Amino acid sequence: MTPHYLDNQLVKIDKRVSKIDSENEDDSAEGKLKRLSRAISLSSLGIWEYDIKANQVWWSEEVYNIYDMDLQSDVPTLDKVFDHATPEEKEEIESIINQAIATGKEYVVDCRIKTKLGKYKYVNAIGKPHYDSTGELTHLFGTVMDITDRREKQQQFRFADFTLKSVSDGIYWIDANAKFIQANPGAANMLGYEIDELAGLSGKDINPDFNEQKSKEYWKITKEKGTFTFETEHRRKNGEMVPVEITNNVFNFEGQEYRVSIVRDITERKKREKEILESLEEVRQLRDQLQQENIYLRKEVKIDFDVANIITENPQLQEVLLQARQVSETDATVLITGESGTGKELMARAIHNLSNRRSRAMIKVNCASLPESLIESELFGHEKGSFTGALQQKMGRFELANGGTLFLDEIGELPPSIQVKLLRVLQEREFERVGGTTTVKVDVRIIAATNKNLEEEVAEGKFREDLYYRINVFPLPTIALRDRPEDIPPLVRYFIDKYSRKSGKEIDRISKKAMEALQQYTWPGNVRELENIMERAVILSTGKVIDAGAWLPKSKMIPSRQVKSLEQMEKDYLKEILEMTHGKISGPDGAAKLLEVNQNTLYSRLKKHGMLP
Repeated sequence: MTPHYLDNQLVKIDKRVSKIDSENEDDSAEGKLKRLSRAISLSSLGIWEYDIKANQVWWSEEVYNIYDMDLQSDVPTLDKVFDHATPEEKEEIESIINQAIATGKEYVVDCRIKTKLGKYKYVNAIGKPHYDSTGELTHLFGTVMDITDRREKQQQFRFADFTLKSVSDGIYWIDANAKFIQANPGAANMLGYEIDELAGLSGKDINPDFNEQKSKEYWKITKEKGTFTFETEHRRKNGEMVPVEITNNVFNFEGQEYRVSIVRDITERKKREKEILESLEEVRQLRDQLQQENIYLRKEVKIDFDVANIITENPQLQEVLLQARQVSETDATVLITGESGTGKELMARAIHNLSNRRSRAMIKVNCASLPESLIESELFGHEKGSFTGALQQKMGRFELANGGTLFLDEIGELPPSIQVKLLRVLQEREFERVGGTTTVKVDVRIIAATNKNLEEEVAEGKFREDLYYRINVFPLPTIALRDRPEDIPPLVRYFIDKYSRKSGKEIDRISKKAMEALQQYTWPGNVRELENIMERAVILSTGKVIDAGAWLPKSKMIPSRQVKSLEQMEKDYLKEILEMTHGKISGPDGAAKLLEVNQNTLYSRLKKHGMLP
């Protein structure tokens, strides 16, 4: 098929050939071709003729120009038309010409030539055979056009077209009304459309945030800056959203303004940014937690963490310590009960130090020492400005204990409002800081302690029943010192050694009289009271032996070890009351009415003493 831009020239050549046929043979064809050449001298088309009988070639001036040859001195030859074509090209060209001669039809070929000046050019050559009235081939007529610029542009276009089709980024050509004129395959793949489906769509079809005012504003910014980059989201054909980065450019074509948008899927980048931010936040939290732990540990440095301080020869307490060692290997919540001074905190630290959480701190909260207005902030932390005096964000004890253990001492003193929030943390392992909306997740092992009977507190409505069952997973009772008198001598020796070394004294022992006095005391303050008294004894001692003196406690001395314990006395008394009421507990003539106590409390006490099944 002949290129459109040569149609008119071929028509002229055909007319010229017909004219030669009708004229006398004496009328020179060369002269007439020269006249035709002058008629088209303003065009870039070169014309040539090959007279087969005379074996002569004629070129128009433009052919000489294309080949960089001299019109006066260089002799035109037919083979120069296809000079410097590759062997394969020459073979193909010869085949095309032979086919044209055989059929009488014109041929069209593109080939590369080398000019006299050594330049390489691409030409388009068209030829047409001519036969006389007898059917003999007499002439070949043709044209040559320099298509180097067009060929280079076509190559550039092919490179650009291949690049546009190969890149994964989406590219849109958009008019002033935000309509898509054209898009590349990358855009179609990104949005899940066929490429033909994108034509006619507009920005509002794929961008939920699109509005005309914003589009005009972005257009204006792009015109002012040359390029404009921003981030948004595009909606795929299936409704999924994909984060994208768009770079806009504006160009003019035939008096109209258009925009080219290069769209990049930044899903992975956003994912990485999120991971980096989360990692940075985790690092910040760990840094803050470590700082807070250091502050907390500096405040608690005076506490002796030595698990060997749990000294006992009492079989019951030894059994409790064995259970403590067993539960330390788990993350079960532990409830340590017993009177003040019996070593509940020491046992909690022993459990923590034997657990797999020992590399992190055990954070302590004394629920009885904090006012109700501050305990929530202490436990859960607060945000800056959440209340008067909240000048900065503060991490609570739960966050400080993340990955470690939280020891809630005197948990029975928690107010009801905090009990509710504590229950949620124990169940969900998450909470919000005071004044905050962000949910904080924690991994904390809970050890609680109390000197109260929580069952009675639950019966009287002072402690939440659901919270009680949540913390009473593994109960560990401590034993009062008066109920394990065999532990008094080893504890006395331990404290004498401890405070003798601390004070720089050399004290060997304690006198028998002094030891007997200590063994006859009821120890309402338990081991803590014994430690304080022995520290006082060491301070007042002037020799190597601690003798009875002013340091001994003056009250609650018992003359005989036959005196019943308070617990036994209560049990005996309850037994007498039940005998009086013939075993009746509730009702107007029951034991609870007689004792003026809540019947649930009485049931709890009877159960504790083993007087009820």
